Formats: sequence, C-alpha cells, structure tokens
Amino acid sequence: MRKAWLWLTKPYDANSKYIASADLMRVFCTLIVAWYHIWQQSWLNPAFTIGSFTINFNAFVRTGYMMVDMLLLLSGFLLFLPYARARVEKEKLPKLGEYYKKRVARIVPSYLFCIVIILFCFALPQKQYSTAEHMWTDILSHLTFTHNFSVLSYHSTRLNSVLWTLAVEVQFYLIAPLIGRAFVKKPMLTYLVMVAAAFAYRFIYVLQLNDYSLYLNRLPAMLDVYANGMMGALIYVNLCRYVRKSGWKSLIATAIAVLSVIGVYRITYAQMYIKGGLPGVQIGQMVYRFQLSLLGCLFLISAGFSFNWLVRLISCKPVRWLAMISFNVYIWHAYAALRLKEWRIPPYVNELPNQVSEQPWQLHYTLLCFAVALALGALVTYLIEKPAAKLILRPARKDK
Repeated sequence: MRKAWLWLTKPYDANSKYIASADLMRVFCTLIVAWYHIWQQSWLNPAFTIGSFTINFNAFVRTGYMMVDMLLLLSGFLLFLPYARARVEKEKLPKLGEYYKKRVARIVPSYLFCIVIILFCFALPQKQYSTAEHMWTDILSHLTFTHNFSVLSYHSTRLNSVLWTLAVEVQFYLIAPLIGRAFVKKPMLTYLVMVAAAFAYRFIYVLQLNDYSLYLNRLPAMLDVYANGMMGALIYVNLCRYVRKSGWKSLIATAIAVLSVIGVYRITYAQMYIKGGLPGVQIGQMVYRFQLSLLGCLFLISAGFSFNWLVRLISCKPVRWLAMISFNVYIWHAYAALRLKEWRIPPYVNELPNQVSEQPWQLHYTLLCFAVALALGALVTYLIEKPAAKLILRPARKDK
C-alpha cells in the first residue's frame, strides 16, 4: 500500500529542456481548431452520449478559432525558453544565425509546399482568380508573409485560409530575438510594454473602426499572448532551478492545471453565447484573448510540475507523435475538408447535407476529414518537412 501511495504521489522531475505539457497543448489545440473548421462544413453536434453520461465539446468546438491564440502562446513560451535559461542558468544567448535557420526549417518547407500544390493544382487550373490583381496580391503577399494585411489575400485568398496564422508567426519570429534580449535584461518592463501595446491596439485603435475583421488578427493584437508565453517560460525555468520538488507541491500544481482547463472552458462557453453577431464575436475574442492565454500559460507551467505518472501519461508516445505532425495537420485540415465536401466524398443525398443533418453523412464526413488531415500531416512531415529541415540545418562543410 505504501509503495502504491509513493508511486501515485511521486513528483515529476521537471526540467527546462523538455516541457511535457507543451506537446499535449499543441495536440489538443490543433485538433480543436481542426474540429471547428470541419464542424463548419458538417454541423455535426460535437457531443457524445455513453449510457447516461454525456461528453459535450460544443463550447470548445464552436469557439475553436480561439485555440489559435493558445498555439501562439505556446510558440512564445517555447521560443523564449533558451533566453530564459540564459538569464536563470547563465547560458549563452541563442546565436541569431542558428535561431533563424531553425525557424526557416520549421515553417518554410511545409508552407511553400502547401502554396505550390494549391496554386498549381487547384487555384490556377480552376481559374479561381477573377483578376490579375487578386492573383498577384495573393501570391506575392503569401510569399512575403504579409497576407494578413490585405482583404484580397486574407478574406479572399484562394490558397489556404488558415495560413494567416503563419503570417503572424513569421512576423513575430523576425523581432523575437530583440524582444528576447529585452526580456532577459528587463523582464517585467518588457512584459508590461507588450501587454500595454496589445491592449492599446485592440481597445483604442481597432474598436474605433467600423470593421474589425482585417485588424483583429495582426501581430500587434497578439503581443500580450506572446508576452504571457515568454513570462511563463521565465517562471518555469526559475521553478525548475529553485523550487524543491515534493508530493504536496505536485498536488497543488495538478489542481492549478485542472482549474486552468476549467477556466478555459468557461471562457469558451461564454464566447459561444456572446451576442451581437460577428462584431460581438470579434469583440469577445479581443476581450478574452489576454485571460485565455494567461490560463494557457498557467496550464503549461503547472502541468509540468504534476505527478510523475500523470506527466508521463500526457507526454506518451502517441501524444508526442501527434505533436510532431501537428503543424502539417494544422496547415492541411481546412483545405482538405473543403475539397472533400466539394468532391462529395463521402457521397450525400441533399445538396446542403449539413443543414438537414443528413446521417450517416455528417459522421462519416467528420471522421474522414480527421483521417485525411492526420494522413496528410504525417506524409508532409516525413516527406517534406523533415528532409528539408535536415538539409537546411546541416552544418556547413569546412574546407580543409
């Protein structure tokens, strides 16, 4: 009995090199975003009844667009970890050349592959561009990661609607080393400046506009999300170095992680019932963005200091594998869902099968979309991303 108790209460030996909770967050948020886009096409009620017990994912799925903020939070957290270690553990700051090479290897191969396939297999052959201006604006802005600046390349893109996230990410990548160095020197001041800038942009600039759509998801509107991730990384590294682990501390950490998830659910539930149509939804996004990312940050930190058995469970091999392919699942899920429905795969009887809740089409379509997204994610990861990253990150040969 004593051995069982010691096993259950054994704290996880957290370290700043691998964040177990990050994989789980990446997988969960990616799948919820994918489910949201698939649900937009299927209208399948995301609730399951097992006997007398009902599992209801409505709040998460119908507000799945909010999980993009959590993915950006995770990016800020992981990008700043080396800088946090440099501050706390007296390590060297990342070299700029190495940093940018890693970012290129992570993003560019899969991103360019997606653009090339969609452009030359669908957009151009099907003559989806009505004007040359639309075509060149769409193509050139995507190649320069500025496609979230124009209506033609953001709302009216013919390439892939979810790629706007990569514009924000790459724009942040460019300035992240500067912000990281400022954070190392003056963490609280840098954090407050980033949060203040995001609040000023969203609530002073954007709210006075007639249409928020083109400005809601730009980098300035996300600075507090990144700031929470960066501050979370600094706190995590400090806890790893200075806090002595114990069973009761792991219990507190687990409780905080659970409460964080409950808090995220409550925010998504409130957002699901927000009034005011699309403008109301967009205002809700702006209002909840800081709180949501703060709760996500709490989860990342606290789950990493939970019980050993629980952390091992949330970072098991299937979760790690899904985390590895999640970037390409994210890139391809929405476009694949649109094409499958357009091609009537699986076949449906009614012209608008989602509006009449046609079964079994709704269920079969949803399951097929997930299967195709996972398959494409795995294929692109193994055939494009990994080989390309290996070439990009290969050490330069030195002449003898």
